[in-house]
Amino acid sequence: MRAFARLGALAIVFAGCGEGPPESIPTDEAAHAVGVRRFHEARVAELAAPDSWLSLIALHWLPEGETTLGSDPASDLVLPAAKAAPVVGRVVRAGSSVRFVAEPGVRVTMGIDSTLSLTAGSGAFPPDDTRDPIITDEALGEAGPGKSIVFRHGPINWILVSRGGEFALRVRDNEHPAYADFTGIERYPIAAEWRVTARWVPHEKTVLVPDVLGGSSETDSPAHLEFWVDGERHQLDVTGSPDAERFMMVFADGTTGRGSYGGGRYVWFDAPDADRRVVIDFNRAYNPPCVWTGYATCPLPTRDNRLDLAIEAGEMDWKH
Repeated sequence: MRAFARLGALAIVFAGCGEGPPESIPTDEAAHAVGVRRFHEARVAELAAPDSWLSLIALHWLPEGETTLGSDPASDLVLPAAKAAPVVGRVVRAGSSVRFVAEPGVRVTMGIDSTLSLTAGSGAFPPDDTRDPIITDEALGEAGPGKSIVFRHGPINWILVSRGGEFALRVRDNEHPAYADFTGIERYPIAAEWRVTARWVPHEKTVLVPDVLGGSSETDSPAHLEFWVDGERHQLDVTGSPDAERFMMVFADGTTGRGSYGGGRYVWFDAPDADRRVVIDFNRAYNPPCVWTGYATCPLPTRDNRLDLAIEAGEMDWKH
């Protein structure tokens, strides 16, 4: 870990008080523009690929006991009639143990899914399920960091998600009509001035992170970032481990609900350098999954991550 992490946080905070803007971290403007365009192209490719956020058709919360799946309207979780057997199987929950039992004679395969956990801008990774085995009775859950066990039945597939001690099936349809409606992502023009150099200021703070479902969770904030636009100082709280190499920040600004998505946007940035400097490239600000589907569980900006300036950079709201 860089030397800044080993310094006393309190001493650094006091050292940061009253400081002006940090010295900018320079970049080649042409190369910067190329990088932003490639990021945008990768974002579009991700969403156009199978298993993307566009494919979601349900987020079904699981009670204790059995939940039936199938196109039969009597099923607890009703799947599209032309794409699924009348009875595909049943999910059995016993506390934190969740299993799927396939209906005899119905083809269901099991694989490893990481599509929805990919870092934004990584590019499209269509799943290769050609060697996935047919299953009859298997556990649902994680298959390693950032990966889940996925069950597939024709174009329909599902994974298990956990939120606040509760469990749900996140169901996708790779023939979802949303794919036909998706023609790309509108974005603001690339502007070098929205690639800003910020100062990392460590602090000890717990923040309350709201989510789109109306819940909230407490998380530690190791620092805030301070940056200047047109001579005015602005600040955003960071969440995550202080030893991470990269961080994702949720923020709202003057364009939120007025050009960009009303629930805020996300942006990634690298850990600070030895001079406690961070580059926030708002040209890479992107929409949360909730823009594309009503079946995501997106975090929203915290109280202190609502900026009083309009950041006309990055992705705009999806018109559909």
